Amino acid sequence: MKYNLDTFLKLSDKYLKYSFMLYPISLKDVNLKLQHSMMQSHQSNTDTIFSIRKIIEIKKVNDVFCLSRSLFESIVNMGIIMSGKIENAEDRFYEYQYVEAYRTFQHLKRIEPDFVNKVYKHDTVNIITKGRNNFVLKYGNLNNWCGLNMIERVNLIDKVFPPTCSFDKIYEYLYCQVYRKGSNAIHRTFTGLGRANIIRIIELNGSNYISPMADIGNLELSCIHSLAVYLSSIRFLGYLLVGKKNSIETYYQEEIARIFEGKE
Repeated sequence: MKYNLDTFLKLSDKYLKYSFMLYPISLKDVNLKLQHSMMQSHQSNTDTIFSIRKIIEIKKVNDVFCLSRSLFESIVNMGIIMSGKIENAEDRFYEYQYVEAYRTFQHLKRIEPDFVNKVYKHDTVNIITKGRNNFVLKYGNLNNWCGLNMIERVNLIDKVFPPTCSFDKIYEYLYCQVYRKGSNAIHRTFTGLGRANIIRIIELNGSNYISPMADIGNLELSCIHSLAVYLSSIRFLGYLLVGKKNSIETYYQEEIARIFEGKE
């Protein structure tokens, strides 16, 4: 298989259609917070693939790296939720929203109390504060919803879920190729900026001009990796769909092999 943007468009269309074929999804016996966490995550990931398909038309390399990183963070959270290794994971994931909202509210309050009082309604503040206090009481004052940093989460899901093709650590590999490179793009480090463009120096009338040109090789690589990440979104959703779990896992393994082993 030749890796290029046409390959990405062809395969992403295929995976999106497969994802839509899983609907309608019946989750009668599934915890409501688990439903919300997994379904909203997967829908957001699907939207991201649609966005990447549009962005490559204008060849914005940095933006693809940024979106791929966001996609990766989402599927890692999905994997942690379905791993069974974090107690009350779906509750933590759902309820941590109040901790994040509380931190923003408190920060703004320190900057300008009067402004905050105009923006936040009294009832909203009470809901945020109560939700945050309940989370801290149950789980502690954590820096994130599960108490693990990103590499710890990645290592955990690599251990819990079956190996992917020849990769024992597929998610640590994607951590390097997607998360780390995406971080360079998001924070606009010189590494990230340099990865996005090939700089040409054009001399005109005795003056030198910089002419950036999209690095198509890195654009193609980022797009292909985003497909592997999206397949993991489908994979982890499959663990929620008990009757379809095995067939989805088989599909995931076959398509990952198509990407990484170049199978047609």
